[in-house]
Amino acid sequence: MDNVRHDGVNETDTVRHDGVNETDGVFHDGVNETDGVFYDGVNETDGVRYDGVNETDGVFHDGVNETDSVRHDGVNETHNGRHDGVNETDNVRHDGVNETDNVLHDGVNETDSVRHDGVNETHNVRHDGVNETDNVRHDGVNETDNVLHDGVNETDNVRHDGVNETDNVLHDGVNETDDVRYDGVNETDDVRYDGVNETDDVRHDGVNETDNVRHDGVNETDNVLHDWVNETDNVRHNGVNKMAIIELLSLP
Repeated sequence: MDNVRHDGVNETDTVRHDGVNETDGVFHDGVNETDGVFYDGVNETDGVRYDGVNETDGVFHDGVNETDSVRHDGVNETHNGRHDGVNETDNVRHDGVNETDNVLHDGVNETDSVRHDGVNETHNVRHDGVNETDNVRHDGVNETDNVLHDGVNETDNVRHDGVNETDNVLHDGVNETDDVRYDGVNETDDVRYDGVNETDDVRHDGVNETDNVRHDGVNETDNVLHDWVNETDNVRHNGVNKMAIIELLSLP
């Protein structure tokens, strides 16, 4: 498995999965990929490349029912909608969940009148995750009027992430404190991350995690290590309904 970079679902010997700045024309993801298929992993077509991180020339992102000309994110996107979230332009629609024609969803340097995120957002609600203001609601999943979801430089009483969070739970992922539960950037050993059905002992994430850190945040079990970026030899990756006994490093 020396040439295979993580993921863990039906990967082949020559296919590296992951999704962040991989080299050698190796594509990522890890769900039912074929030799000529570029990453992501959900009903992708042969000519469509997805993922969403600094992709090049005519590269498509995502992985759910995308068409050849559509760059997206992956949930009920329209024919002309480009979704993704990395350095998109002003007229580019991002995210991928029930977006409208004039709605800009994404999360990177969006403007005051731009709505971000893409999940059941209201007209005056900005969702996103980058330098949002105190009265701005972020994220986009079952948020309440006074709940701030986001992920960048949030305050102690701000709730982040947006998935089944409790009043005292801080989810996010950027420069959070030791007692804050977050997501996936520069987290510490005792920090819990992600925000999706996590348990007290489960740490999720996916960026610069340590050997004993469990990552990802999707139906993980106590002994499952999930992630996607810069994983170590003893770290198991992918994070999608994996059983504790699965060891990716045992793959050919």
